[in-house]
Amino acid sequence: GKEDGKKIGELIGRQEGLEEGKQEGIKLGKQEGIKLGKQEGIKLGKQEGIKQVALNMIKQNIDMEIVSKSTGLSTEEIKRLENK
Repeated sequence: GKEDGKKIGELIGRQEGLEEGKQEGIKLGKQEGIKLGKQEGIKLGKQEGIKQVALNMIKQNIDMEIVSKSTGLSTEEIKRLENK
């Protein structure tokens, strides 16, 4: 009767609440993932830009030590870029 109806209502309410919470969690997770992806993309873009500047400097016959100090890349990293 009335007690069974109350229990069923509580179960349905919990299920709806869980589903709503789950959907909100998924939404927040996606937003955080997009944010982290953008940050990582910006970071990678900056690194690629620095590498390109280093290559351009080497092509202009600028001393590798100066290139290293100017870009923050190690001489080993610069040598790897040259050999690509």
